[in-house]
Amino acid sequence: MFTLSDFQELIEQQLHHNRNKSLFYELSNGRFVLTPSREMRQLFKQKAREISDFIHAAYRKNTLQPLIEYVADKSIQLFMEVNQYLDFTREDHHQLQRIYEDLFERVYMIGKQEKITDADIDQLFNSHYKHLQTFLLDSNGNEIFKKYRESPHLFKIENAEYSPEFQMRLLNIDPATIKQPVLDIGCGQQASLVLFLREQGIEAYGMDRHANNIGIFKVNWLEYEFVPDTWGTIVSHMAFSNHFMHHHLRTDGDYEMYAKKYMEILKALKSGGRFLYAPALPFMEDILLRVSRHYVVDRMGHATAVIKLK
Repeated sequence: MFTLSDFQELIEQQLHHNRNKSLFYELSNGRFVLTPSREMRQLFKQKAREISDFIHAAYRKNTLQPLIEYVADKSIQLFMEVNQYLDFTREDHHQLQRIYEDLFERVYMIGKQEKITDADIDQLFNSHYKHLQTFLLDSNGNEIFKKYRESPHLFKIENAEYSPEFQMRLLNIDPATIKQPVLDIGCGQQASLVLFLREQGIEAYGMDRHANNIGIFKVNWLEYEFVPDTWGTIVSHMAFSNHFMHHHLRTDGDYEMYAKKYMEILKALKSGGRFLYAPALPFMEDILLRVSRHYVVDRMGHATAVIKLK
């Protein structure tokens, strides 16, 4: 009998099979370099009816939706591990779930056939990869994926986590004088700076879409609503401003959305509060220096401090 653990193991095995292949590299025959694994093919041919029955039973027991969410979240996680600049909204998550819901429906229908051929399996997976490709283009634009069309092998653009001591030196943070509460935007999965500040008795919080620590907001910062006059200090090292710069330089980037969020973050500071970030954003800071009487911009090499006056 096919079980939930069997299904999850099947998914993990298939993801592992294509782990270093580019979804955007297509072969001369129009097929993707991604393929169903040999084990997947054998399983479809030998246990397709059991898989179909499992999906039908999960649907009746209302356990299919959690499985769809699991697969979609796993895929989003893998996408972002390859390229930290990819961004997905809540609606994007829901759209990907609908793609996997459609895939499970087609697997269910194929499993009811008397005989399953290699052509059936290839058509199923090729169609699914096309849907995933369209999903990524719709959610993140064409520009960011151009390089992935040139090689069948993936290259990674990863996000490193730095020591709290290094971040404090770069951002000129003094635990004795820092204005509280503190919010670290893009704090990283380990939230090392947040935890370090808490050990110093400082009220500190973090925000990251990969968060796995208690008290860290697991959220997309573009969808988070920053409340005015809330934070004494907001910090972001190699996170918000890094992504803002990336979108500023992209021909199809969401730079206007980032500019609005940047101003929203400044308004979320208390009077006398500071927004500390690196790398610097000279194209935004120059505007503040010219037109705003509400903020002071202190450029500290590669880092910047914006101080709210009132």
